[in-house]
Amino acid sequence: METMFFIWFGICFVCYMVRTVFNILQYKKSSLAENKKVVTSIFIVMGILWFSWAQMCFSDPMRMNIPNWIRCIGLLSFLIGVFLFIFSHIKLKGFEDKEKLIMTGIYSKIRNPMYLGFIIWIIGFPIFTQSLLTLASSAIWVSHIIYWKILEERNTESIENIKRRPGFSIDK
Repeated sequence: METMFFIWFGICFVCYMVRTVFNILQYKKSSLAENKKVVTSIFIVMGILWFSWAQMCFSDPMRMNIPNWIRCIGLLSFLIGVFLFIFSHIKLKGFEDKEKLIMTGIYSKIRNPMYLGFIIWIIGFPIFTQSLLTLASSAIWVSHIIYWKILEERNTESIENIKRRPGFSIDK
């Protein structure tokens, strides 16, 4: 069980690193980050990431002994996080202009609901499953997500600053 946990941890860590490199490439406006095959690969990597993370929860060799009411709070947190992720993703689905800041719906209340959802579920589910090492590893995962958010914010700010320049026009 312990060996499997560390294998899943390693897979999860590599997936987070791949996603972080992708976000850096997006920030640096690399053409590689716009390649459809690369973007599709990142979705696959994210699927592997979440699968390996869930496996970490279930194979965690260090279990916490916590009261059921705290476990229920963990489950509720996990469900809220998943809801935030899904709801914010649905809001983005029909969005075509990637360079425009979304300020409606859930995005008018929470700046990055998708990332917030990730963070909440990364903390909530290990509490529910009483997985101590997985919960401790949340610090690593949350730091990556915050870094993704920072890069995304910088990218959005630079786009907004360019659009505010005198003489800038979207029409060609």
